[in-house]
Amino acid sequence: MGSGVLLAVIGAFLLMMIFSSRNAKKKQLEQRDKLANDMVPGAWVMTTSGFYGRYVETDGDVIVLETSDGTETLWTSRAIVSVGNPPFAPDTAEADPQDADTEKADKAEEAKDLAADSPEEETSSDEAKDDAASADGDPSEKN
Repeated sequence: MGSGVLLAVIGAFLLMMIFSSRNAKKKQLEQRDKLANDMVPGAWVMTTSGFYGRYVETDGDVIVLETSDGTETLWTSRAIVSVGNPPFAPDTAEADPQDADTEKADKAEEAKDLAADSPEEETSSDEAKDDAASADGDPSEKN
């Protein structure tokens, strides 16, 4: 009876391995399809070596990626790990000019707010209080 139980356990283990292998292959295939759908010209991609480049085109199993300075490099399609924005800021030459104008306006407004709330005004009002206190002749009222 012990050998029958052992065979049943081995059989169950083999079935579990086959089932989990199918699921892993299915998930891998879905991920590969999603990656292929997300790769449109101009999209940022990351390779297995950590290189970030812009996707240009595919020619068979070869993918052309463009560096930030415009140099095109060739990669195998298996080297692409993910599609998405890189963890660094985009080039300033490619930034939207309207965003730059908005940013300049925001900085100018902040500068005006800082000038209005500057500590120099408080200092001059404190000096006026000190002058008034010294005119009264009572040094204990100074701040």
